Amino acid sequence: TEIFREGYSEEPYNERWPEEIANNKIRSDMKKEDVFVLEIDNNIIGFIILTSYLWHTGLRGFVHEVVVDRKFRGQGYGKKLMEFAEQHFKENGATEIQLITFPKSNAYEIYKKLNYIEEGFVTMYKKITWQA
Repeated sequence: TEIFREGYSEEPYNERWPEEIANNKIRSDMKKEDVFVLEIDNNIIGFIILTSYLWHTGLRGFVHEVVVDRKFRGQGYGKKLMEFAEQHFKENGATEIQLITFPKSNAYEIYKKLNYIEEGFVTMYKKITWQA
């Protein structure tokens, strides 16, 4: 959870995840998606969260999260996690992989080097509040 919270507190995300909510998110993801961790000397240094869904072109893999501990960034671990994801999806019959990223993130450059292309989708967001 700490790796997740640290990773998303930095540019370009600047998200402040309270520990309890981050723990709940990871637990929730583990129930409905495949979560794989990257370890060195029995210490988790990163993780990737994957799922698949049916699309008109066939089974499509979706990369929900790729997070590497800041102490281990720039050493090829994000690329290794993505290569693992590609192999995982191939073995499970997916014909495409989709992900969402910020163009200003370091991960964006990794995805481009791995031949991912922009689809042209726009992610939209709206904050809502409820009044009694």
